[in-house]
Amino acid sequence: MYLKRSITRLYIIKGQEVREQKLSGVIINEQNTISYSNSVAEENKFSTHRKKANTEEQCLRLDEMILDIKTPIWTGDIDSKSNLLKSTGIMGSIRWWVEAILRGMDNFACDPIDDNPKSLTKRCPTTKENNREISQYCSACLIFGATGMRKLFRLRTEGGYEIFNGKSINIMPKGRTRGWYLGSGLGGEINLDIISLDKNFDKSLISVPLAIAAKLGAIGARAQNGYGIVELKEFPEIKIEDFKNSVSKITDTARLAKLKIDVRKEVRQENYISLPNIKEMFFAKIQFEADNGWWKEVDGIEERGQMGDRDYYEGYSNDARMRKWIDSGSVPIVPAIKNWLRYNHGKSLWQTENQNEDRIIDKWLFGTMRNDKTASKVIVSCAYPVSNNTWEFRVWGWIPKNDLPNGFDRERFLDNLKESLSKDNPIKVQWSKLFGKKTENHNLKIWREYNSLRDTLKQSESNIDNYLKSILGERREFNKT
Repeated sequence: MYLKRSITRLYIIKGQEVREQKLSGVIINEQNTISYSNSVAEENKFSTHRKKANTEEQCLRLDEMILDIKTPIWTGDIDSKSNLLKSTGIMGSIRWWVEAILRGMDNFACDPIDDNPKSLTKRCPTTKENNREISQYCSACLIFGATGMRKLFRLRTEGGYEIFNGKSINIMPKGRTRGWYLGSGLGGEINLDIISLDKNFDKSLISVPLAIAAKLGAIGARAQNGYGIVELKEFPEIKIEDFKNSVSKITDTARLAKLKIDVRKEVRQENYISLPNIKEMFFAKIQFEADNGWWKEVDGIEERGQMGDRDYYEGYSNDARMRKWIDSGSVPIVPAIKNWLRYNHGKSLWQTENQNEDRIIDKWLFGTMRNDKTASKVIVSCAYPVSNNTWEFRVWGWIPKNDLPNGFDRERFLDNLKESLSKDNPIKVQWSKLFGKKTENHNLKIWREYNSLRDTLKQSESNIDNYLKSILGERREFNKT
């Protein structure tokens, strides 16, 4: 049966109509797929098909997920602010995690922002060499859409509140002439409505990456500044098998043949040189005990300099923006840790004996906003409470195994980083200088890394399915955070 609707998109969810305005028409056809119509003449046909449309619940179904925000989330807008929740920011972040998981499963995933026609990872679509009429899409684009290919689902978001109103806070640790800028972000809870638009879509394509990000990483933009730690609330059991089966369904040869497209494949070894892969990522959680008000002594948050000085900061007690941030439930410790790791004693974790090599490694590892912008490969979260006097923060990232800067030793850096975060370590972190004297017993609680002796749960696990299952199965540990 066919249903066309101009101006308004109609969703049938549990027998009820849910409309979203300002969209052109929807066609639900016999294959349970959706296309669009701009024909106003079709409007009159709408009422005659309304009852029949209610039978299409299996095609247009809704699954709800609730995210409890532990550290402010950043979804951005055209003014580079984040005072309103933007579904596009959440969608882009979920896609990033899906791509990393797909590559870990040896599925190709393009770089959706790569416009270089000669690039092996350029964004979809491409065309088959022996048949230019056939467009090729990677698995990620078959899920999230690309030019000429609609996505399999819609994401509707609501919730969150603005942490503070006003200009960003410049957090500048001791000895720095430039700081880290902290914008408001959003706190509270976020409701995600996942609306299926195709019979082959399964919510595991969203729930699996969301669960992994919630347990070990972050959601949204600016994770490198501490944003985006969330907890999934009241979620059902999530299985990696469902995710894999769903990918198999959407890349099925017969399905793609009907759509007159093909799945895109590339030389994976070359692809992985420059794109995130969950096999090359590490995830750490560190906990510590603290007295009330400990954040007042954090490097960069405490009062700095004298009034009238260029680098003067009034401190937590006198900064309403900082007080509102901390009242929302987290403490911005990222500048203190990044300053130690990049500019102070923490440099010994990655430094070589060649200053020229070190300058290149520094920008490659921690990112730069100058000239060729590069994202940080080491991400630190804000600290958030896990009990009355116990706090936690995350250090995670992607360190590729190939195409490394000259002199950079990946294994040495990760060994040193893990040791420095452990309670008894040869590379001493001066926590009292970073967090103040009201914190103690800083200790690494968990380190996850694929096929590595460093992993604290499943050492040297070389089966990617088992590794991901172990992450998704950490329900008890996850619920504590």
